[in-house]
Amino acid sequence: MLCLEKFGNASPGVSTDQKWESKMQIPNKTLRSGLVLLLLLFVGCQTLPTSDVPTAGQSRFSESQYVEYIVGNLPVIISAPHGGRLAPPNIPDRARGTFSTDVDTDLLAREILEAFHKQTGKFPHMIICHVKRIKVDCNRNLQDAALGDPGAEKVWHDFHGFIKEAINTVINTSGEGLYVDLHGQSHPEALLELGYMISNRQLQESDEELNALAPASSIRDLLPRTDVSFLELLRGKSSFGALMQRRGIPSAPSPAYPHVGDAKFFGGGPNTKRYCARDDGRIYGFQMECPKQGVRDSLANRLAFADAFAEAVVEYLKMHTKLVW
Repeated sequence: MLCLEKFGNASPGVSTDQKWESKMQIPNKTLRSGLVLLLLLFVGCQTLPTSDVPTAGQSRFSESQYVEYIVGNLPVIISAPHGGRLAPPNIPDRARGTFSTDVDTDLLAREILEAFHKQTGKFPHMIICHVKRIKVDCNRNLQDAALGDPGAEKVWHDFHGFIKEAINTVINTSGEGLYVDLHGQSHPEALLELGYMISNRQLQESDEELNALAPASSIRDLLPRTDVSFLELLRGKSSFGALMQRRGIPSAPSPAYPHVGDAKFFGGGPNTKRYCARDDGRIYGFQMECPKQGVRDSLANRLAFADAFAEAVVEYLKMHTKLVW
């Protein structure tokens, strides 16, 4: 698929132009530059919708080309806000906030997309910000994300506009759906951290205290659709953490790791709060913090994780919902 090559195939430190030029081995630099431009225009044309009805698996880009929406036909929406590699000079660096890139989460997002397609023949909805986090943080409110810069604000609006479009499509076609905000972390415990808008401290509270948090969690709207309790859905044998654990991905919360003790843990951020537990009761999900070690540190590990994640999502939704696949 040409649309999946626009950003994802260039090696770190090697531009797309350099890669194409090396493969083509054209001796005249002017001719090479002209052909590269034509190829870029051709690929760009391939990623644009050809009708008012987008094709599943086809990329759409914002006007600036900084945000990509790969249209899906599954009741699953995945966003990747912090894996961007572009540093547009017209957008200033932010003076405050968190600037670190969630390395290779843009590639992991594509590999997850392909894993779903391989296993189901269908695609999740995928939204990827290709701008570096130092320029804009699409997992913050608008003020903190862009610090008032119009260019950064446009990227933020494009990113969230695509998410809203994907959610509306899922609701209109399936009535409900799963939202996952994809991130990366390098905590030494190397656990897959699942953020349900519940902190690590809260995960260590009594069952009674945890149960009281259900209405504020990002999976509250899954509860009416399943036969299991909130605690079971959060960290029991049928929890998403348990499904990933059984596929060789140590995860928290889960039966093996109901909490992470004194370690650092991401319990969910603004995107999860914004799009899960909405007033319409149709979208549920979590923030997923993928460790570097064992997941993002090699192509083989990313591919294995993508396969495990796609399998677990399908099993999870079949187990807890009546969604048709």
